[in-house]
Amino acid sequence: MNKNAVPIPVRSVVCLPRWMMLTGVTVCSVLLVACLALAAHGIIWAEARGSRWGAIGGGLGGAIGCLGGLYGTLNDWYRRLPAKTLLWCVQHDEPMPFYRRVFWPAVVVGTVGIVIGCLWSHRAIWQGVVQTSGILAFIGGSQELIRRHTTRQARALFALYADGALAADDADAIDAARRQDAAFDEEVRAFQAIGERVRRLTSEP
Repeated sequence: MNKNAVPIPVRSVVCLPRWMMLTGVTVCSVLLVACLALAAHGIIWAEARGSRWGAIGGGLGGAIGCLGGLYGTLNDWYRRLPAKTLLWCVQHDEPMPFYRRVFWPAVVVGTVGIVIGCLWSHRAIWQGVVQTSGILAFIGGSQELIRRHTTRQARALFALYADGALAADDADAIDAARRQDAAFDEEVRAFQAIGERVRRLTSEP
């Protein structure tokens, strides 16, 4: 057993939901085109010196942010996790701390900010309260959606593995991880034993 060996990723478990990937790629691509158009407008048509450099700087800065979002989204789509990490997700199936502590407070504060902004529109409300709360809620909600999506797939993965119905590549990845780490092997055995007991209980007349 060699714990220092590079773990083989499980290919069938995709961390990012497909709809989230498509949404992220679409939004980033559309905004990237808009930012480049803003920069082009500043270069070609803007007349005042201040507005020209403002449009160019804003457009290029936004384009860099869009490229970062596109790069991160595609990286999450192609990222694959090793078997040990997936089993850990199954064993610790609970909301992330950031989600528990930030998401709902951010939603409440953002909603209150929108109501106040509609009654008294001010830059401090829309940018300081609503925008900040929206960013925090988006981060917390996205992370939790990804965690739940990954955990559901991981649970199905190990259930199929216990039944001997898993695809050969993924089964080989789990087998390799078990050979490398005795503790992980014991955890897999314990998970399979619990699943077997549940099947016996549910199949009894």
